[in-house]
Order: sequence, then structure tokens, then C-alpha cells
Amino acid sequence: MALGDGIRRNLATVDPAERTLLRDAILKLNKTRWDGKREDPAPGGVTWWFKQDEIHKATHVHGGPEFLPRHREVVNRFEDQLRVIDPRVSLHYWDWTQDPRSIPNANLGNGQSGSLNLFTPEFMGYGGQALKPIGQPFEGAGFYVPNANPFRSDNAFDPNNNPADPPRAVNRQVNGLPIDPSRDQGVLAAADYAEMTAALEDSHNEMHGFVFMGNSHISFRDPFVFLLHANVDRLFALWQLQQGHPERLDPDQVYGTVSGNGELDGNIEPWSTGQAGTVRPWGGTENIGIPMTYKDLSIVIPRRYDTNPGVV
Repeated sequence: MALGDGIRRNLATVDPAERTLLRDAILKLNKTRWDGKREDPAPGGVTWWFKQDEIHKATHVHGGPEFLPRHREVVNRFEDQLRVIDPRVSLHYWDWTQDPRSIPNANLGNGQSGSLNLFTPEFMGYGGQALKPIGQPFEGAGFYVPNANPFRSDNAFDPNNNPADPPRAVNRQVNGLPIDPSRDQGVLAAADYAEMTAALEDSHNEMHGFVFMGNSHISFRDPFVFLLHANVDRLFALWQLQQGHPERLDPDQVYGTVSGNGELDGNIEPWSTGQAGTVRPWGGTENIGIPMTYKDLSIVIPRRYDTNPGVV
């Protein structure tokens, strides 16, 4: 495994030092801010980290054919920002067929293998059964500030829910079981995109319940959400890359029986227009959005995973 090779891997297989690099890059995202001030009509001064929460709150799409390509764009752009911080980093994934509290035969470094818990103060923070703040290393990095004033509310529709402000807590609880591997096999066996995306989103929803990070409006305040969504995208990529299906890499055919859905020919937001000008820099003062649809090649063609054919 070569650092910086751009391959997304199972977190349990990479060296502990590489997991640390990923953690450190995520932490540093909250130290850099976009241009502008929090009082601007389209808020500025948002950290690179909280921009993810702002994007998802303003534009998240679930329960339709756009779910997979839109979240692919989310994780791709997040990984791109991580690589600005540290070019060696890839957005590795949590394989949700493995319990993140006790992954067997994991890489523990120095040629040692054993059980790995992703929920420690050295990596992803708290992972107990009760709903509690995620703690270190994220509290110390300002991912939440218990006595913040002003603060970012948990109510996505609160008019004072300013993305430039930190929340007072980021809570998590872990209860239940990982996905049975047969569920992933069912996703990959789907003949048509509509069947595949419905099955994959069902697993996604169940895993958001297993590792509960808040409702859909605030779950992107928790760094673990990207490890989950990298796995969603991995399975989408694996379905696309199955032998004998070149049409799954064709923008006009990949979506199968739902290719004619008008939503897929619409702009993918906020990166096209800044969602009516509210999300900077794609809207608002900078207004750098470039219109593109869900059939853009940059979205249809997947990035490299260790499970892609021919990738090691």
C-alpha cells in the first residue's frame, strides 16, 4: 500500500499510521475558513469542516435516483479537501459487514493483527450504547463547543442556524448489528439501477440507525458519516464495474430504467448554483458554481477502491 496512491481501502487493513493521517487531516479541516463573515446574507467564515454540514442541510437528497450520485459527489469533494491538507490521504471506508467496535484480524501495525475498535479517543471518538457527545479528538478541535454562544442549533430550520457557528454537541450512539454480507451480495446482483439503489439505500438507512449520528439534517457534523458513505459509494462502484456491464459507466445508460427521470437531468447542488445563492462559494458573493447534472462523467465514473477489479 503506497501512501498517496489514491486508493480507498478498508480502514481495518491500512496501517495505524495511515488511520492517524486521515484523522489529523479531518481535524485540520476545522482550522481553515472560507471567505466572508458570518453576518453576510449568504454566510461566510465557515470552516472547511462545517461546510460539509451546510451543504448537506441545504441540499441533501434521499429516497430517489439522485441519492447515490449526489452522495458520491459529496464524498469525492470531501476527499479532495482532505488531500489539500495532506496529499497522502485517501477517504478510506468502514465495511459495514464488520462491527466497528470489534473488527477481527485488523492491521494493528508492526506486522501485528487483532481486534480493532474504530471508536476510541485516538480515532473516531465515543461509540457506546448511550447517546453521548463524541468527545476527543473532536471536542478539542472545536467540532463542537459545549458553551458556544452563538451556536449552531440541531434544528435545521432554525433561522439562527448559522453554519459559521459550532454546535454545542455532536452526539453518537452505537446499537445493533452490522449488515449481513448477503445484503451486499443482493445489491451487487441487482440487474437494474433502480433495484440496486433501493437495496443499497435501505442498507444505508439501517447503518445510520446502527451508528446513530443524529437525524438526516445534522448527521454530517459527525466525521464517521464519511466512512459510512465511502462504503456506500464503494458498493455503487463495485456494481458499476462488474464484468460484462460497460453500460454502467455510460452516463446515458447507467441509471437504467430511471434514466429518463427529470431529476437526473437537473443541476447537482449546491455546486451548480449554490442552491439559490445561499451556499458559498458556489453561490453568494463568489458565485463560482458551474452547472452540471447527475450524468456528468466526473460523477458517473467511480474513484478507485481496493475492491475495484484490478486494484490491489
